[in-house]
Amino acid sequence: MDAVFVVAEASLSLVTFTLLFVTLGGRGRLGGVIGRPQPVAGAGLGLLVSLARRLPLVSKLERHERLSEQRAACLRQMPALLDVLGLGLSSGLSFDASLELYCDRYDNELSHAFRAALVSWRLGMASRQEALWSLADETGVSAVRSFATTVTQALEFGSPLAEALERQSQEIRDERRSQVEEAIEKVPVKMLVPLGTLIVPAMLLSILGPLVGSSLAVG
Repeated sequence: MDAVFVVAEASLSLVTFTLLFVTLGGRGRLGGVIGRPQPVAGAGLGLLVSLARRLPLVSKLERHERLSEQRAACLRQMPALLDVLGLGLSSGLSFDASLELYCDRYDNELSHAFRAALVSWRLGMASRQEALWSLADETGVSAVRSFATTVTQALEFGSPLAEALERQSQEIRDERRSQVEEAIEKVPVKMLVPLGTLIVPAMLLSILGPLVGSSLAVG
């Protein structure tokens, strides 16, 4: 998916550069004065952005970006959930009471999702296992799915849940650390796209733009 995003970004950048070059190159004829801002530039860019957002590829990338942000947010919030549940269980609270404590103290996407799941099995709309698995499917986060499995097995077989949640919390922190390190390693490669399609053309435009505009005005 990263490759598709890079290709889309490069294509959109090239189209934007072409539109800017054509617009700035024709300023001598449109306005008669080099350097005077023209409304056609803003209108052209607005039209370009509007058309780009309607492209299936761009829409798909936007949906993928929103979904990725939601999953990343859930993954960031999971360690706090596991810590609160572990402290609550160690203090003698039940799993439901510990989960309710987390939902009351935190206001984020994960707490809202678990609040809805907690209400569903308390009202008898679904079992605890069904609600947790449904939540895992909705979020699409592997850590939530692992949490649902751990809680279900611990409550079913009577194994210590607090220790299992503590181990999972450490595993999630290690996973997040590895993801951050991987993202940092990809930054230099991703920077090649804006450098090659935005900065370099902008430098060429700033150098050649006045010359082209002067030649068009004289012609």
